Amino acid sequence: MEEKAADGVDNNPNPKNSTDEIHETGAEAPESPQEQSGLFVVLGGQLIRLEALGVEDFLLIDIITGGTPAGALDRAKAKSTLIGSVISRSKFTLEQVEILKSDLLKTYKAVGMAITQELFGTIVKPKQ
Repeated sequence: MEEKAADGVDNNPNPKNSTDEIHETGAEAPESPQEQSGLFVVLGGQLIRLEALGVEDFLLIDIITGGTPAGALDRAKAKSTLIGSVISRSKFTLEQVEILKSDLLKTYKAVGMAITQELFGTIVKPKQ
């Protein structure tokens, strides 16, 4: 039982304040913008987060988007390099690595499509 002094002041040595109660509920703060950013692909029924495009990718992005005059082969090489760069910078769990390695072509296509969507806003399906 809590004891109160004659003047009405709480003498409890371990008073709980509202911030302690918030931490005990298990409520988590929303993710920071850094944690929310990135590219996402769904492979093997699992949502996999990739690192976001960054400043270090500017030259490749400039070639891919047509800012720098380049032929089709150079653009394809730039996109391939960008896909590899994004994958190599990303942090994966062991399970995600196994999913990525299980079908390399599907992984390459999914990451390429995520990059295309990030750069251009829509995905254009190739004609079959």
